[in-house]
Amino acid sequence: MNSELRRVAVVEKHMGWRWSAARAAGAAMATLGMAALLVALACSVSSNRANNARCLQAFANDEHRSVDAFFQDPALQDSLVQAIDQCSR
Repeated sequence: MNSELRRVAVVEKHMGWRWSAARAAGAAMATLGMAALLVALACSVSSNRANNARCLQAFANDEHRSVDAFFQDPALQDSLVQAIDQCSR
C-alpha cells in the first residue's frame, strides 16, 4: 500500500499541473480577453482622434475657412483655441 501511494505521488509530480486542460483553457481565455481589451483601447484612441479632426473641420467650415488658415493666420488662432476647447468636450 505504501509503495502504491509513493507511485501515485511520483506520477502526480511528473504530471505537473493537475487539470492542466482546464487551466490551459482558462489561460487561453484570459489571454484572449486581454487582447480584446487592448484592441478596444487602440480603436477608442484612434476614433477619438478622428472625431477631433472632424470637429475641427466642421468648425472651420462654419467659419468658411480651411483648417490650415487657422494655423497660419495669427488673428484666427483665438478661434482655433476656441474650436479645440469645444471639440475636446
